[in-house]
Amino acid sequence: MIASSFITRIRNRAALSAVLLAVAALAVGASSASANSNHWGDNGSDTCSAYYADLEWTAADPELGTYCMQSVTGWISINAGASQQQAISCSNNAPGGSPGLSYSLDGQAYVNNPQWYAVAVIEASGSTQPGVFAGWQTGDGGDADLSSELWDSFPILGNASTNTYGSAGAGVTNWGGNGNWQAALACLNVGGTQMPCSGTSCFQYPKKFSTVKGILGRASAAPVRIRDKKIDAIDRAKGRAFLAQEYALKKGVTRTDTRSCPAGMVRRGKLSYTVQEFPADNKSPKWKNRSLVDVKMTAKGKNAGSVTMTLTRAKNPTVVQFQMRCGKR
Repeated sequence: MIASSFITRIRNRAALSAVLLAVAALAVGASSASANSNHWGDNGSDTCSAYYADLEWTAADPELGTYCMQSVTGWISINAGASQQQAISCSNNAPGGSPGLSYSLDGQAYVNNPQWYAVAVIEASGSTQPGVFAGWQTGDGGDADLSSELWDSFPILGNASTNTYGSAGAGVTNWGGNGNWQAALACLNVGGTQMPCSGTSCFQYPKKFSTVKGILGRASAAPVRIRDKKIDAIDRAKGRAFLAQEYALKKGVTRTDTRSCPAGMVRRGKLSYTVQEFPADNKSPKWKNRSLVDVKMTAKGKNAGSVTMTLTRAKNPTVVQFQMRCGKR
């Protein structure tokens, strides 16, 4: 039986997500992916197709990797009856990124100059923040049965002129058994971020897809390289923050870290984490072979939280994403 607190949390989020989910449904339409996925397509490419659809692009969609490219996470383990949030950075598609171009692009053609800095967004009517184009799919190595939740944070758009990678995320609830899922986020290069304004819509809308030429390349089959990464979303004006730190773990090695809210903010809600794996073949690991991590999270005062992690079993490179939310005092 699902705990009453779990049901209450789902109901509360349903009220918050109604507007963005309605807009996303109109913008995206039906997904072409297989069962138990959302806006996925081929390796998350439906996130870019949905972006083009929202633009009401009448010609054939530009080749994937010309102006829009999905940033794909590793495989995230989720228990039965759980809800999870996953921060996703466009820096996954940076040369030498974590896990690097090879994991996101999976052998597809892409433009490697300029890089993929910006998050593709739409302006959602009635919402105080833009909607993002995120997708997810479940793996074959378990029995997860997912539904989408509102991403419980706000996007960082990114900026090519300042070499700043954007980020956003995806949220899911698992109504089935234990399993794995992965997420994708539509990211744009400088050719996709020319910004004409139409009414109040002044977000990342391409002006003319034919005006920018890129250098096509292909993702290599190099071994997956993982590393530490911060994926923080901070809005000082509104006094809110979502702090996500990824830690690359080694088997048998314990790591400890403490994160603090920005000045003037205090910790809000519970500390949380996800465990993410990067198999060399990009396929979902079997649940019985999943990485096992001993994770202990501790609240520190009113504005900080610590995490201690020990990787006890792993067949694949493994990352823990530690998450903490902050708000006004």
